[in-house]
Amino acid sequence: MWLMAIESDSIGIGAEIRRMRRWRGMTLEALAGQAGISKGYLSKIENGHAALDRRSTLAAIARALRVSLTDLGAEHVLADHEDHEANGAIPDIRFALLATSLDDAEKPAIRSADELATETDRLAEARQACRYSEVGHALPALLTELHATAALGHGGERESALRSLVQAAQVTTLLVKNLGAVDLAWVAAERGHQAATRLGDPLWVAASEFARTQALIGLGAYARADALARKALDLLRTDSEPALEVYGTSVLTAGFCGSVTGSDDPVAAIAEAQDIAGRAEGTNAFYLAFSPTNVDLWRVSIALESDDPVQAAEVASGVDIDKIPMKSRQTAFLIDHARALHALRGRDADVVNLLRQAERLGPTRTRHNIWAREIVAELVQRARRDAGGRELRGLADRMGLLGAI
Repeated sequence: MWLMAIESDSIGIGAEIRRMRRWRGMTLEALAGQAGISKGYLSKIENGHAALDRRSTLAAIARALRVSLTDLGAEHVLADHEDHEANGAIPDIRFALLATSLDDAEKPAIRSADELATETDRLAEARQACRYSEVGHALPALLTELHATAALGHGGERESALRSLVQAAQVTTLLVKNLGAVDLAWVAAERGHQAATRLGDPLWVAASEFARTQALIGLGAYARADALARKALDLLRTDSEPALEVYGTSVLTAGFCGSVTGSDDPVAAIAEAQDIAGRAEGTNAFYLAFSPTNVDLWRVSIALESDDPVQAAEVASGVDIDKIPMKSRQTAFLIDHARALHALRGRDADVVNLLRQAERLGPTRTRHNIWAREIVAELVQRARRDAGGRELRGLADRMGLLGAI
């Protein structure tokens, strides 16, 4: 039955691109020309005969179609309880952000500023552990109370709330971005930046730029993300451990964005980040997870965006996943490793195994990830000729891809 089903049509991003192109009334030639790719390559993408491997290509197609990257994800995930709980929290998170202000509040917070700071740290750790439903459920109340204390509190209590709000906004940004709500991710990141600006501490302002760059990357606005990362660098003095880790992360962010836009050679950025990581203690300041291993994870991502899957695979093969302390980073790394091997071809079993590992660690993140979904869709398409295997069918089914054909 499954092998018969996949004969019918292409799935994944290619099918969504074709649907939106037709909806826009654009020819293959017109879309390819505006996106800066060949008509033949676009045709292969739409028909599932070529996978999209680079963010820059995907972003160019999205811009030409006048849609967001999320629109091209065409997500129809067959969610389990964890997925439902996490996604179900998005409306409450949206309300908590849009119905609050740093200037006034309807009522004071129930918890003290110290209790709110403890809760912020707990949720930051839970997000890095991929406990998305737990984080999503608790964020609306935390955001509401932090805003109330920031607006109504005085002195140290207000400053504590503003610092916690910077961190809570980052947690919110990364959570909702990975769930596909990239517009809301920007709203959250902007609120964190506003809180940091009111603190008036350059370190906290620079730290808040990380969330903004991540939201912009999710939106495909790489040039703007690059500019904000460089703005953070200008604000920082590397005279403390937190400042070192924020600086190193900002260097890597700028290098990544430059590799996507082709505006800069990321080699210098990687070298600088490696030097900084060698001097930093790796305290997970601002929950950025900056460390020598983390630099290698960025190297893999940057190599992929530089269209060098060979280097990406080589770097990934040397990474000890046990040295990545956070499940969220382990999940992202496994997906990037799968992307590298998939681009090299001939390693389908290894690719599926890596994605299954990622799904076990971070099921919600993996099933919503646009690259994981594209790989699985392309493998399912190829299964017209080759036996796909039970693991691949299971992945495709849980991503809602089999039911989309």
